[in-house]
Amino acid sequence: MAKIKTPISFSNAFSVKSSAIEALGLFNPIINVDTPLFIDPTLLKYSKYDAFSKDAIVRINQYLSELLKLVKASTVYNDTCWRQAKRLLAKQEIQGTCLGYGVNSISGRSISNKVQEQILKTCKEIIDKGIEDPELFFLLPLFEEGIGPDTISDITAMIIEDVLLDFTESISSKIEVPVVSVFYKGHKRNIIKNPLVTKKNTPIILIPTDILRDLPMVSSWDEIPEAASFNQTLRQNVNRILGKLFNAHTKKEKARQRQEVFNDINSLKILLEVIKTGKVEPYDIGNDPQGIVAWQKLLNTITFDRDLSKINTKESFANLDSLVREIINQFKFLIEEKGLNKSLWNKKSPNHERTSQLLFFATAYSFCKAYDIDLNPEMDAGIGYVDFKFSKGFTKRVIVEIKHSYNQNIENGFNNQLSGYKTAEETVFGYYVIVDVGGLGKKLDKLYAALNNDKKKKADIFYINAQLRSSASKRKT
Repeated sequence: MAKIKTPISFSNAFSVKSSAIEALGLFNPIINVDTPLFIDPTLLKYSKYDAFSKDAIVRINQYLSELLKLVKASTVYNDTCWRQAKRLLAKQEIQGTCLGYGVNSISGRSISNKVQEQILKTCKEIIDKGIEDPELFFLLPLFEEGIGPDTISDITAMIIEDVLLDFTESISSKIEVPVVSVFYKGHKRNIIKNPLVTKKNTPIILIPTDILRDLPMVSSWDEIPEAASFNQTLRQNVNRILGKLFNAHTKKEKARQRQEVFNDINSLKILLEVIKTGKVEPYDIGNDPQGIVAWQKLLNTITFDRDLSKINTKESFANLDSLVREIINQFKFLIEEKGLNKSLWNKKSPNHERTSQLLFFATAYSFCKAYDIDLNPEMDAGIGYVDFKFSKGFTKRVIVEIKHSYNQNIENGFNNQLSGYKTAEETVFGYYVIVDVGGLGKKLDKLYAALNNDKKKKADIFYINAQLRSSASKRKT
């Protein structure tokens, strides 16, 4: 995988105060790395901007009505109407939103042929049951595992691309960011050109935070009761049709219950009513409960407590190793003593491992840049993924892998993946960093036992206590 190079926010790239962007209710993206947030189509009608609460809604209804009209008219798989409907889905995802799962880039993606077929097939089945409402489209992720939050967000952005571009142009004058006149997809437009992308005429698209979520409402069954909670009758209906699904324990049983809901037209109508009238809140970027943007804030504020100026990474591997150890120690200090552990929790539940990984990246980045160290996140070495590789030239390499304590693959990762990576890349040393957010059990003891039995001593283990605790409590040592 390609490495994250110099992550730059929109505000820094164009010398705009981040507070000015926040005051307009806009997301301040990293313009060369995707952020895992998504446009939720069910939030559009609640946006404070007419471009989304009015114009975007009209575009979506027009597009989906045309799509469903073609699907309904199709009588045989892959006939003319089916192919025309498929072409509507075949457009490439727009570039410039800087949203999604593209950790190392902002490159647009097209919807795969398999997913296109899934979408059309499920739409056809719902239409044949007698439901022709355009918003049935947003039910698809509930029944098709291959249609994820990024798919719905990408399709929504594709449909309202003109609205997004026009909105960004109108905002540009308010924040005094220059636009350039270009031919973009066959039309003359004024865009904010991304200065970090070599591809010609790649725009930056600014998006209101009030239409963004970490997961669109329709991407998860768990979100449906919340969306229906404001209406007692609707809530009761939702609980009635979803009760068996939520009580199912096995994957097979859950699939069977999903199919039962799908087969019942009344259940589909209730879910459609949730889509139409239900409401969930946009992602709270200020409090950042999932730790999605915490690393971006840390990136600009990180400082080391120790003087690293005497470390000369040009002389030997030992000095590179010393720098990496100091970075890990600083990461440990920030989590255990400076409150960074709060970014690893959403109330009482630990966040995804990638939150720790991105926070570590932010901790390491500025110092690797200062010392001309190559920092490569998530390198595929043929045996899986390792979180970070630090290197100086061809022969000096140190790898760091970040694991949350609840991860069931901790032991296998240490015994197989890490050692296998060292063999594949001829890495000199590796660090295994365990971030304790609960569920550790005896895993750490087993890791130390394996380490003590390793005669080559080419790895070490760091333990970081990221448990939540009251300010008056004392950390165990």
